[in-house]
Amino acid sequence: MPVWKCALLAFLAIPRYACAEGDSDPEQKVEELPTDDTDESLADSLRPEQLQKMHSKMDADNNGKVSLNELLEFSHATRKHIAAKDIKTVFDEMDSDKDGKISLVELFNDIDKMAEHDDKGEHDDKDEASRRKAVEEEKFKAADADGDGFLSKVELPALFYPELHEGVLQIAAQSTLAEKDKDKDGLLTEKEFWEDHVEGELVGEATTDFRKLDKDGSGTLDLEELKAWESGHFHTTEALQKLVEAADKDHDLHLTSDEMAAAHSTIAGSEAQYHFMEWAEHHEL
Repeated sequence: MPVWKCALLAFLAIPRYACAEGDSDPEQKVEELPTDDTDESLADSLRPEQLQKMHSKMDADNNGKVSLNELLEFSHATRKHIAAKDIKTVFDEMDSDKDGKISLVELFNDIDKMAEHDDKGEHDDKDEASRRKAVEEEKFKAADADGDGFLSKVELPALFYPELHEGVLQIAAQSTLAEKDKDKDGLLTEKEFWEDHVEGELVGEATTDFRKLDKDGSGTLDLEELKAWESGHFHTTEALQKLVEAADKDHDLHLTSDEMAAAHSTIAGSEAQYHFMEWAEHHEL
């Protein structure tokens, strides 16, 4: 992901997987949280009564139980609402001429501005910068639903949250595939996917993740399989599935309100913690 986008999302205090989009180094998985119940994680945990209120919002069919699919649907719906709210700050920053819409020129100006403030002091060469701008232009056009050459406040979220727009996600995944696909066969081997970033104890985890992404068991990832990683859906599903398995005391593959409330310390020490904290803040629980 371009540095400028990470910087914008960091500015908005959105510590999601987004800045790892396209970066397959497992060390970059910002969604992962400590797996032990440390004092710090417990201090940040949600109260049982908050989890019960959240359960009622997740229970789409009102049967008193929440399935993994209901958790994922709730996550997606809440993400859309959060994106619409958070993008207002980004929009105001980018709309330099204050005409109520974002032009491609304003987008490029913002990319350049963010690149200048790269904390690492690293700068892309001209070819790489041009390539990235070309990708962002494609995404801009895909997000421009009415084709007027500008992005409205309704259209802009797709640019920053590709998981919410199939066309933008497709372009993002194609860009990652092209960048990593060294032999240009349209597929990614495990080595190409991780780009030799995996070392030591991360090897086993990386191999496990790759095999889960490789739905057809071909030993390579195609574009559709890669999109699960690019969108963050893979990480969200993994985190919530682990939570259900840990909290589901009667093993019926669903969580009751009481089971979810009883799992407050489990959630605090899990990869699902960030999601629950974000949901609670958004729904003011």
